Amino acid sequence: MKRGTKQKFAARLKEEFDFDVAGLGTYVDEQSTDIIEELVLGGNLVSRIQVMEGVKGSEKIKLMKMDTPLQSAEACGRTPDGDIIFTDKTITATAVKIDMSVCNKTLKGTWAQMLLALGKRAEKENLPLEDVISAFIVKRGRLKNQDLMFKGNTASTNPDLVYYDGFIKKWNADTLMYQVPFTGAMSVTNAFARFQALANAIPTVLLDNGITPEIICSRADAQLVINNIYNDKDYASSIEINRDGGEISFVLPTTGITVRSYPQLATGQVYAVPYEFMFFATDLEGDIDEFWLKYEDLQEKIYFGTEWGTGVQYVYSDYFGKIVIS
Repeated sequence: MKRGTKQKFAARLKEEFDFDVAGLGTYVDEQSTDIIEELVLGGNLVSRIQVMEGVKGSEKIKLMKMDTPLQSAEACGRTPDGDIIFTDKTITATAVKIDMSVCNKTLKGTWAQMLLALGKRAEKENLPLEDVISAFIVKRGRLKNQDLMFKGNTASTNPDLVYYDGFIKKWNADTLMYQVPFTGAMSVTNAFARFQALANAIPTVLLDNGITPEIICSRADAQLVINNIYNDKDYASSIEINRDGGEISFVLPTTGITVRSYPQLATGQVYAVPYEFMFFATDLEGDIDEFWLKYEDLQEKIYFGTEWGTGVQYVYSDYFGKIVIS
């Protein structure tokens, strides 16, 4: 072997293979199979809003409003008055994916080599911890999808968020939403009153038709409301607080409106939203849960990932509200 060949080969290994073992020491017979996974919160928003399947590209959400003035019928004759107004809003599904590849040979020489299958061919072709990795990829896909649904911004410096404008950007720019203005930051002394004011501003036409919006906010703002209530209100002890799924949710006293936190919302971002008028566009709802895997013999690599369509829209802006802080 020529001088320097070994060094070049090692450099090539580092460039071509994607298992990151830089943080592992030399293998010293570490036989425990317990591996602690990074914590990843999945996404719950899709389960609450309207899902439009079969969207390949763009589709219209078709809307109808009617203006029907009441007239006196005491006299003979007819004077037709009123309008039926048809409009639409476009929703677009963008194809996104998580696409990865690994070479099992890079695990050799570290404790991770005990994860490899027995036999040279099986060692190359079987993904170590496939069940764990596949579940992790799908869960991470759901998180990234919810991040995009809320925080998407085509002008973002975050490459995960540039595919379309999400709910937050759309709501912040929407002047037709009802607004409840306040001066100064949210605090433990004013949070309850502010949330109560937003709840009381919800259009009665929604409530009269059995549609109950939720107030959504950051975890920090939800906790401020709870702390404010517990500090000042007699009925604090009767509040049932749910912390399932990484969210805080509770019914805001005197209103009957549920407050729910989402990790994608920042402090001060507080909205009243009827889920019935929020839409998620995709090709097939189950695509995001499909994990694919393929061994490529020529490159001696395992390729895997998941792919889905994603896009969001909402309709009837005047049914949505927000707290505006100046």
